Amino acid sequence: MTLTETTDDTCELKRGTEVHHVMARFDGRLRRYLARALKREDVEDTLQEIYLRLSRLAQGEPPPDFNATYVFKTADSVLHDLYRRRRARHAGDHDEIPVDLAAEQPSPFDEVRWRQNADLLRAAIAKLPTPERRVLLQSRIEGLSLGEISRKNRTPMRTVQRQLSQALAHCRDSLKECGWFEI
Repeated sequence: MTLTETTDDTCELKRGTEVHHVMARFDGRLRRYLARALKREDVEDTLQEIYLRLSRLAQGEPPPDFNATYVFKTADSVLHDLYRRRRARHAGDHDEIPVDLAAEQPSPFDEVRWRQNADLLRAAIAKLPTPERRVLLQSRIEGLSLGEISRKNRTPMRTVQRQLSQALAHCRDSLKECGWFEI
């Protein structure tokens, strides 16, 4: 390692330490200064931009003197750039997306569509023969297994399976004919 490399490394370390010293020295004052000009959620991002700019400036030859005037002029420059970007992007013309945009409740359109689908389903079930309707309701509404339905109705398991299959097929065909709104 040569003397020049050692000197360069020492200068880099000194510059990095100097920026950390500036951050520690001016952090509170910069936060209060920015809080007067910005929304609370924008202060941290702007503060990071100021520190980034100061660390880049510290890499220059010779590094600047980081006094209060220099630091706050840099902060003003960052604020000016932020305002200019927002004006160019028409930031004030946009509506904020509400936090509860994805609401738990369905939209009015979805509610109407579900009601219409329920009416179509009720009509399709009402058209079923009684044994098929009973097996379908016991299976899908009451939640009984095919074995339980077979014992309760005193019918063979194969008959229950066939009745349920036919009921579902009739409902599906009836709903297609009625214009079921698929989701």
